[in-house]
Amino acid sequence: MKLRELFLFKPYFEKKRLLKKTEFLSAEELRELQKLYLHRVLKHALINIPYYRDRISVGFAQYDIDPLDLIKKFPIIDKNIVRKQINQFVCGPKIRRLKATTGGSTGQLFVFYMDRFRTRQMEKAFIFDMWSRVGYKFGDPIFNLRGRTPQKDKFTYHDRLFNAYYASSFNLKLATIEKYVKAIDQIEPCYLHGYSSTMYQLASLMEKAGLRFRNALRAVFCGSEKLFPYQQELIEKVFSCRVYSWYGHSECLALGGECEHSRSLHFYPQYGYVEMIPTGIKNASGKEIYEIVATGFNNYVMPLIRYRTGDYAVLSDENKCSCGRNYLLVDEVVGREQEFVVDVQGELVSATLLIFGQHLPVFAGLDGLYLKQKKPGKITIFMKKNVAFNDDDFSEMKSKITDLLGDRFEVIYEFTDKIPRSSIGKARLVKRDLDINQFFHKIS
Repeated sequence: MKLRELFLFKPYFEKKRLLKKTEFLSAEELRELQKLYLHRVLKHALINIPYYRDRISVGFAQYDIDPLDLIKKFPIIDKNIVRKQINQFVCGPKIRRLKATTGGSTGQLFVFYMDRFRTRQMEKAFIFDMWSRVGYKFGDPIFNLRGRTPQKDKFTYHDRLFNAYYASSFNLKLATIEKYVKAIDQIEPCYLHGYSSTMYQLASLMEKAGLRFRNALRAVFCGSEKLFPYQQELIEKVFSCRVYSWYGHSECLALGGECEHSRSLHFYPQYGYVEMIPTGIKNASGKEIYEIVATGFNNYVMPLIRYRTGDYAVLSDENKCSCGRNYLLVDEVVGREQEFVVDVQGELVSATLLIFGQHLPVFAGLDGLYLKQKKPGKITIFMKKNVAFNDDDFSEMKSKITDLLGDRFEVIYEFTDKIPRSSIGKARLVKRDLDINQFFHKIS
């Protein structure tokens, strides 16, 4: 153990020990363990959370019935239900409530609370456990291209606790690619971490410029977006290492990642209880698409029971992976598919990074948004606002986006009453009237 790891505190080590002890339990043993955690969170919700306490009639003697039967008494909820009565979903002293925001895969902006002293610490234990499947050890140097941006006079920011170096993804283009490669070579990271779209963009630009890293990487971590096969192929070709991807979301209810041997996502039974609800819709291969409804185990400040994540999954045909873990296996998550917008010079910017990667507090006043682009360098942001969104919020939002994009885009803002959705309820972040493929840098 490295000394810096001690700063992650007791909840982190509790989960780290749990995972080491239970990782390779039998399917029946894991089922019983999951039922134990599920029973605890359901009982807590019935006693302490007004929304559940006032709506679910369960006598004290019924608290100890099989939690798989008890949970069926709970209604399925979604962001809209929680948003309209958020105070009915929280408990405990205010000092424990850490406010968080998320865009989520449906494009609906959402405010919620986690346990300030436990949830994120536990989350790190699970994330690092997943990463360890491709060799990660706490404190290994990581170069990060996600939503976090350094100060204007700095190219990178160094988080010393996690030994992670952050650089801005917004200036990632052909004219600056040598600067990014030079910075990464100087840092000598073991891993890269970023959105799938950003890692693909980095690899594409390096391929176009004929650049490669001086030092070998162990793996590339791609989270928060779906990783497409064509992206995986190019990233692994350019970086000469494995791309490791996983599924999770800000509300911390369900988490699944690849293993050492398989691309299938292994959902942690120690993390949350996942229900796969049939939609009656099939994918292009004729396989059933299921809605992911989840109940998390790591947030007693605001436990969300049977929560619609807004994501959909295709289950694996295999019941057990050769890695030996008896976890739920998912071949594909149909979640927040990344989108790009094209600047005035034909360079790409990740719309996911621009919108959701910033986690701007003012987004809490919006019920949803999407971007529309008809030509390079010009985008329209359509916003569906609620009563919490005021003129000051609007001004702050425009100022932040202007600071990020500079003169690369002309941005038009419009309010709307409707966010367009697909047949399974997904909201596209970007609607386009131009062919995005022609703007990816390709080798002729």
